Amino acid sequence: MDIAIGIDLGGTRTKIGLVKDDHLIAHAKIKAVTESNLLDHLGEVAEIVDQLMAQEGLHTNDLSGVGLAFPGIVDSQRMKILSRYVKYTDAHALDLKQWAKDRWKIPLVLENDARAALLGEWQYGAGKGSDNLVLVTLGTGVGTAVLIEGKLLRGKHFMAGNLGGHMTINLHGSVCNCGNIGCLESEASTWVLPHQIENAAGYAQSQLAGEKEVNFHRIFALAQQGDDLAVHIRDHCLKAWSLGIISLIHAYDPEKLVIGGGIMQSKDDILPVIQTMVRKHAWATEENIAIVPAVQVEFAGILGVSYLVNQH
Repeated sequence: MDIAIGIDLGGTRTKIGLVKDDHLIAHAKIKAVTESNLLDHLGEVAEIVDQLMAQEGLHTNDLSGVGLAFPGIVDSQRMKILSRYVKYTDAHALDLKQWAKDRWKIPLVLENDARAALLGEWQYGAGKGSDNLVLVTLGTGVGTAVLIEGKLLRGKHFMAGNLGGHMTINLHGSVCNCGNIGCLESEASTWVLPHQIENAAGYAQSQLAGEKEVNFHRIFALAQQGDDLAVHIRDHCLKAWSLGIISLIHAYDPEKLVIGGGIMQSKDDILPVIQTMVRKHAWATEENIAIVPAVQVEFAGILGVSYLVNQH
């Protein structure tokens, strides 16, 4: 029995699943703890994997491998994490292949989380049947990944297609957490919302002033109620995402552009605006490129790394 373990290390939550014959047969989610190092977090993840296996009556010899999706730049040949991620500062120093071998005696496959989600959508979701795809994930940050002629775009230093969230769209913008100026992500993502809201004109009069934790779901809800600041933030982010997506279309010329992430709970507010901007400003219009919502919203990353396990 070939069971793949899929682990998707998100900015907010870590998703864990067991995949058999391209089907997710068991899964769990845990909080991505900021103060945890990756080695400790993976220990917690491994315990949950073992619980899921016991729940399904599985043993170590049923496993074919483990796929790990990481939110940063990774070397998918040597299975090494290259970027020093904000949450897991020890990640680049870990021998992940040895960790998987010690824990379950199975091989490990490592990939960037956006590329993993793209593979999940390509094989099992919105990108099925299309070999030229761009995926944009909107959430804690802005992730991107590219598939050209059925092959993941990685580049010499494994950055190709992954840094759409760090393209400059505002040369007078603030410094991003990556050190660049005016990034798409520093203009429109969940992590920058508190700063944008608290420093905006009209903050004291807005319902957002009383919010303990602000997210895009709340922004869109208050905007529909006519809250001026929420409308301003919503419209600013929609324009920023649209301009970023137009640049990605110009760079990679996909057949489809898939938009995923938790923000797409508000897809009825998001997609029409982006589609209109693309029709107006992109060289290749929506007649040539379909802009569609992700189908595998929750588990694209798990399915994507499990697909890689099977390919390996």
